[in-house]
Amino acid sequence: MEEKMNKNKILIIIMFIIGSIGIIMMSYNFILSKIKYTFESVNLETYGNEEPKEVNQNSKEERQIEKEEKKNDNIPLILDYFGYIEIPKINLKHGLVRENYKYNNVDITIQTIHPSSYPNEEKGNLILASHSGTSSISYFKNLYKLNNDDIVNIYYNNVKYTYKITNIYTQPKTGEVSIYRDREKTTLTLITCTKNDDTTQTVYICEQTSKEGV
Repeated sequence: MEEKMNKNKILIIIMFIIGSIGIIMMSYNFILSKIKYTFESVNLETYGNEEPKEVNQNSKEERQIEKEEKKNDNIPLILDYFGYIEIPKINLKHGLVRENYKYNNVDITIQTIHPSSYPNEEKGNLILASHSGTSSISYFKNLYKLNNDDIVNIYYNNVKYTYKITNIYTQPKTGEVSIYRDREKTTLTLITCTKNDDTTQTVYICEQTSKEGV
């Protein structure tokens, strides 16, 4: 009987050791994954927290007023784009302006947020923001329809860069956004106001998967 009890004790000790090793290994892998996915804090003060005034997209009169307002503000009807963003799932294709461009403003076009990198820069991050309301400048109004693994394309210098969405999360509207990404990957970050929520913004992290000449 005593010999059997000793064997049971040894068995329990062995199982405890094996279990402890397993927990340590899982914790180690978890810590490594958290180190890999670091965050960058992005200032969105110029982006703002207010959605633009709603307009009727089908009104020719309002579109004409909008054009006249642009003329009055000396904003060109055709901007100087360095490339284009394309999201096939939501039928979006729109030009992108450089970070230091005079009209790089979310109330005019899709804004390139500092500090952004161009798609050809290894391990860089191109950060774009736009409104999600119902006005004519709400270019990201349908981003809420996107899911992980959906495709986003960036056209730059006659090259098509393809990205896959890998993470979607919300952040409070505080004037800053934390971007959680794998800094070993070349990424694209899309930021817009969360649909039906005035207190948060939604962040879409996309990782570059391929590139090809066009």
